[in-house]
Amino acid sequence: MNRTEQIRNEILTQCYGYRPQARDAERMARTAKHEGEIIAPRPIEFEREAAYLCGKDLIELVRDETAKAHKRFAITSKGTDHMEEQGLT
Repeated sequence: MNRTEQIRNEILTQCYGYRPQARDAERMARTAKHEGEIIAPRPIEFEREAAYLCGKDLIELVRDETAKAHKRFAITSKGTDHMEEQGLT
């Protein structure tokens, strides 16, 4: 699995595990670093790959009403099905 695939998998795993709460790229990168899943993860990588996963309808962008510029992501029902069908849960 290459780095891009690792980051995408980590995003899906975290969004699935923390559902229904949404996660932001910075927090996902910190969690991945803390768990040692990805070497030197950067929030920008997580945000870029989250945008890709949004395009695939596996996760969705959730805007915070108090901080409108703050991007958070939550898993969709399609993303949940994907995780469960792949046995990634």
